[in-house]
Amino acid sequence: MSNGSVAVTTTMGMPGAVRMNVFRYRAARADGVVESGRLDAVDVHVARRQLIDAGLYPITIESDGARVFHQSPVPVRDLALGLRVLGDLLEAGLPIGRALRAFQELAPRSWLPALPHLQQQVREGSGLARALQTSPIAVPPVVIGITQAGEASGSAGPAVRRAAELMESAAATRAALQAALTYPAILAVAGVASIGVLVGVVLPTFATMLADLNQQLPPATRIVLTGSRVARQLALPGGAALVTAFITWRAWVGTESGRLRWHEALRRVPLVGTARRSASASRAALSLSVLLDSGIPVIEALRFAGRSAGDAAMERRLTIASIDIAAGRSLSAAFKASDALTPTAVQLLRAGEESGRVSGMLAHAARLDQEQSQRITQTAVRALEPALIFTFAAIVALVAAALLQAVYSVRPTA
Repeated sequence: MSNGSVAVTTTMGMPGAVRMNVFRYRAARADGVVESGRLDAVDVHVARRQLIDAGLYPITIESDGARVFHQSPVPVRDLALGLRVLGDLLEAGLPIGRALRAFQELAPRSWLPALPHLQQQVREGSGLARALQTSPIAVPPVVIGITQAGEASGSAGPAVRRAAELMESAAATRAALQAALTYPAILAVAGVASIGVLVGVVLPTFATMLADLNQQLPPATRIVLTGSRVARQLALPGGAALVTAFITWRAWVGTESGRLRWHEALRRVPLVGTARRSASASRAALSLSVLLDSGIPVIEALRFAGRSAGDAAMERRLTIASIDIAAGRSLSAAFKASDALTPTAVQLLRAGEESGRVSGMLAHAARLDQEQSQRITQTAVRALEPALIFTFAAIVALVAAALLQAVYSVRPTA
């Protein structure tokens, strides 16, 4: 603290961005000397706690603005692997400095930009959680919370291992979803490419050939040729409009209010909303279970769990629930009132409160919600595949039938 600065950050909901509120402070040391400086924290309460943890008695804490730093995203699988290796090194009894030096030889490539920063922060006396929080790579808030709890209890190794298990579960879920969508994506690309060749190459050539014959074409052929001509004319402006709309949408959902409204709208879409709600509830419940087991206070655990849900609507509902819980309401009652978790999760949580197994029931609810989300996704994918095949086959059949009808209408007669 001799330099009069403390660094504390918090990861916002948007991946790759770290928002730090800057505070000016005056605080007294144990020997009575008053020092002043600046520190970075999510809010004044976190700033006060960090000063107390550093052995200072806060006198004044005033806001001095905010800064936003961008961090590089890390694949979930690499993040899980790195945490697993680092947790094993710490559980083997290595001090954090030696563990980081050994980790440098074992870390996935995406971790390499963060290693110098982690080692420097540890040498300067920061904990692993704070070093991860301010690193050049984006580490999920739930990992930071679990690591903080582990360091506070003197068991950083097991805490990092639990964070790795949580990330491994997230990586497995993402891999399963990507695998399920691979075939429909290939089918869609192949179908669009085939129709593009028909509209952009085959039909214009055929139209030129038929025009040279100066004969009346059948209605179906005229409709197909007209549709082909219109599609070619609208291709460039339509593509530009789509790109513009996408950029505008990205900018809108990049704001906190836009992201919240978009996620709220998705929750109201049939099937999609149910799958998203189950998936985000699963992530939030599992994160909350791990955080509570790690010793994080429930209000702070809810904040971390909300960010790990990956859904602004879910995060908002968990924030509302945390206000009720702080006022003395039970977890299950607060979640039910705010519609944060699924009814199944709320019912299991109520049973956990009565039996004293809250974290265990939350973990079980997370598994059930994840299975429900996967079932919905798999059912939708299974229905999507024949729908794509039927749609593209119908378009090709329509074009082929129209062209054959034109051929037969203009062939010479005996």
